[in-house]
Amino acid sequence: MKNKSLILIATLSIAAASVAQAGTRDPRINARQHAQHDRIRQGVRSGELTRQETRQVADEQRDIRQLERAYKSDGTLSRTERRDLAHEQNQASRDIYQQKHDAQERPTVPAIRDPGINARQANQTARIAQGVKSGELTRDESQELRSERRDIRELEQTYKSDGTLNRDERQDLHQQLNQQSREIAEEKHDAETR
Repeated sequence: MKNKSLILIATLSIAAASVAQAGTRDPRINARQHAQHDRIRQGVRSGELTRQETRQVADEQRDIRQLERAYKSDGTLSRTERRDLAHEQNQASRDIYQQKHDAQERPTVPAIRDPGINARQANQTARIAQGVKSGELTRDESQELRSERRDIRELEQTYKSDGTLNRDERQDLHQQLNQQSREIAEEKHDAETR
């Protein structure tokens, strides 16, 4: 279990390095990404982060990197985009702190995986990032969609907290993902553009 978390952290390191080299550089953003990565790694080593918590905060870091890439895709990083990235990093920092300081211990049961739900979440994350990159999604639209995506992930974690994911819980998650998929399509195809 510890090895998988360390592999995840190594993947984060490589991804963070590739983001730092791509597009417009922002030392402040990059420094915060590295600091948060170090905090996650320390939480895994100390046992403060469970496997699920590690995945959750790592997914949040990945989402921020995708958003950064989308913002940098036009060759510039505006003041508003920097502010939005800083806001996302502030929230991620609070989430790391909260996960490290809650009373949870590493679970003794293996983590529950649902490849169908995970694949749909990854697909929707990519659709949002593509919408930001293409200008089909405004900043407000993308923030709302990311917030809804986080809510679905939290619901998934709540359902999995008892060590199982029953049929009704799985069906509810798919319904939530269906709704978000429709909302992504509506927001991308409305008259608002960035």
